[in-house]
Amino acid sequence: MDIHDELPRVTPRSTHLTEEAWSIWDGKVKPQLSLGRLEHIVVDIANMVEDLHPQLGRPQLLLFAADHGIVAEKVSSSPQEITWQQCENFARGEGAIGLLCKLNGLDLHVIDVGVAHTFSPQANIRDKKIGWGTQNFLYHAAMTELQLSQVLQEGASMVQARYDLGHRVFAFGEMGIGNTTSASAIMACSTPYTVEECTGRGAGLDDAGILHKCSIIRKAIEKWNYPADPLEILRVFGGFEIAAIVGGMIQAAHLHSVILVDGFITSVAAAIAIAVRSFCSDYMIFCHTSQEAGHARLLEYLHAQPIVSLGMRLGEGTGAAIAWPIIRNALQLYEQMNSFASAKVTDSVTLLRKRGVDAHAWKE
Repeated sequence: MDIHDELPRVTPRSTHLTEEAWSIWDGKVKPQLSLGRLEHIVVDIANMVEDLHPQLGRPQLLLFAADHGIVAEKVSSSPQEITWQQCENFARGEGAIGLLCKLNGLDLHVIDVGVAHTFSPQANIRDKKIGWGTQNFLYHAAMTELQLSQVLQEGASMVQARYDLGHRVFAFGEMGIGNTTSASAIMACSTPYTVEECTGRGAGLDDAGILHKCSIIRKAIEKWNYPADPLEILRVFGGFEIAAIVGGMIQAAHLHSVILVDGFITSVAAAIAIAVRSFCSDYMIFCHTSQEAGHARLLEYLHAQPIVSLGMRLGEGTGAAIAWPIIRNALQLYEQMNSFASAKVTDSVTLLRKRGVDAHAWKE
């Protein structure tokens, strides 16, 4: 069976709750649309999960980790062992993503889909290993078709398991030394942008390092003759963790759940998910603009409007963890903010409508 056919179908986001959700917002004691994007986010979420009063459970941050054969070409400033060391750090609830998840009420799951290391059972890391890192895509496809199929399914299964427990919000993180090289190659094959426009410093390359990184990516793309099929691009250049995120995103969209998209690498995964199942974009909230070169261009290509731009470029899912409290506040305002009637405040929205003024006519 073709891998495309193995992936679940994704239907468009519903619109049948739009009018009722806007009516709830318009009844709150405030001018129409005065909370701006916060109001739009809630209406979108209500339609995503098909619930006028969304019951979302705790957000699940699925952090997939894997190593990359391409690091043999010296495209990263960091040694490969940092992948497994950081996985253990995150699983202890430490590092930036561990702390942000604790502070902001997200459940963090660290999942090994291809780390070149054996974790102890005490490490609290889920073992879903597909291989001991990908192949060096300068010489070999990063993964086989079977491995791609398996890792897409692992990503989907992790989402399904959490969905079955009542969770409806999924953020995705990643850990893997060398994965910005993989992501840049995928972006360069998937968009009109050049390798140079898609490639940044990663964990801290100097100018010479970026030139070398671009050279390796360009040689690899030329070797593979610019594959066009999105899943073939993913198979040839992708990391296991990037592919797992693609599988997870498609499954989350299939289940009409909310997808929080982090930074550069997860946005590349999102681009592949959208290329494979176009309506995935209906269920995505892009959380931030990464400072990693290429991300702003990719967001523009995807017509995405991120919630915040803070100059971050850490990855791990940190941008999603930072954006979640803003989304949560929007939902809380929608559910808990008092109405004109309960506040005993004159309903200015109704008065303006009687005069023919309705701010919804100005919505973009």
